[in-house]
Amino acid sequence: MKWMVYLFFWLIGKGLFAQTSTFHPVDSIPGSFSHFSIDNFGRLYVCQNDVIKQFYAQKDSVLVNSTSLKSFRPSSMESTKSFRTLVFDKERSVVRFFDNTLTDIHGEINLVDAGIQQPVLVCESFAGNSIWVLDGGMMRLLKLNQDLEIILQTENLVSLFDNSQEPSQMIETNDFLYVLVPTKGVAIFDVFGTFIKMYPTQATRISTFNNYLLLQTDNKIQAVANDVFMEVSFEYEIPNGVIDFFFAREKVYFLQDHQVVFGSFIASN
Repeated sequence: MKWMVYLFFWLIGKGLFAQTSTFHPVDSIPGSFSHFSIDNFGRLYVCQNDVIKQFYAQKDSVLVNSTSLKSFRPSSMESTKSFRTLVFDKERSVVRFFDNTLTDIHGEINLVDAGIQQPVLVCESFAGNSIWVLDGGMMRLLKLNQDLEIILQTENLVSLFDNSQEPSQMIETNDFLYVLVPTKGVAIFDVFGTFIKMYPTQATRISTFNNYLLLQTDNKIQAVANDVFMEVSFEYEIPNGVIDFFFAREKVYFLQDHQVVFGSFIASN
């Protein structure tokens, strides 16, 4: 009997008893948004054309602030730090930071002026006020401090650029940096920029929650435990037409072409 109990818990740890859950919406914000993000206080940020709007969602979603970006066209937006929102314009190689009232903090920051030849992706790092930049021109990964000085550098990332599509998403969480390479997988680095492994997947978007890497493929999201096995532990069925997603402590958010909808998952057998 002891070996059966051991086998049962080993299988759970390996994720072979994957669970399936169904999404139940509770509210939505209508609009054709290109990007969205959630901060640690549950404030929702959306980008519509050249305007960023901030909503605070409790029982009802209330518009709190908005700001015009004018000629700035974001290719990504991140509000994971509670005191600022990072917005990146890939076409112009420019980043901007906004505080939690959507007031511009530093104005436009040109990454080319910081010696970065072709910034492809930018994301927050949780070590101080630093950011990660993926430089496609020189095939390197950089961490910059608040003065735009290079404090970490990983070179010769040819493996990330050896297919027909360049990396499309980058996020840092729980001491790991994840870079999504479409049709290939997720490149995993530690917080010092050291490459760990490539996790093969056909996912179109990624996110994280606790110690899980979340992978969107078609109308499903798989939760992969970030351990030595990296097996699928949970699987979630999601609405049709999801462009992006975010798992928070109390809500799950989905960006579709006409709205941001949020709610929760209910487990099913």
